[in-house]
Amino acid sequence: MNKLIDKMRGKYFNKFIANKQRLNTTFYAVTALIVLTGCNATNQSNNVLQENTHQFSIDSACFAQVEHLEKATNPNASQYLMLAETSASCVAGLTFAPSHPDIHKAMQLTALSFVNYVKAGDMQSAANMLTQFRQSFPKQDLLFADYTSFVDTATVLVSQNEITEHHLAMLNINENLRAEMQRKLNWTLN
Repeated sequence: MNKLIDKMRGKYFNKFIANKQRLNTTFYAVTALIVLTGCNATNQSNNVLQENTHQFSIDSACFAQVEHLEKATNPNASQYLMLAETSASCVAGLTFAPSHPDIHKAMQLTALSFVNYVKAGDMQSAANMLTQFRQSFPKQDLLFADYTSFVDTATVLVSQNEITEHHLAMLNINENLRAEMQRKLNWTLN
């Protein structure tokens, strides 16, 4: 009787082992296929992302020219305009992903262009540069040395007549500019 039980156990055990081996082989083959397919897709998408992210960069000669113009002594309105247009041309037509290595430099060039248009007295071009900055770098900002916001400061400078006292209180701008704007608002209202 024990021999019969051992024989039946062996028979069923052998079938069980054979089925298990077949299932393991199938499982490993499917797993390997999924893993290999996943690796290929990941590598391809990473390559596409890297190509799209780093496809464009700022021309180093253009950036050097901006630095040279920035060091000019006794600047006048025409030099400010030339510096504004040169710095704007360095980033014209280029798009930068948030992870792009030149994004901070591109933001600085756009802000420099804005500041020099303001210094030259061309407020319409300055407003256009602020719009371009907001479109090119959404939800991003630069900070001045006193930790005030470039975007808020630029907004106040180009839309002086549209700023209310309540709006002014919410902006992260330099205290001197805030005091001057409050003085202007008080004179306008009284």
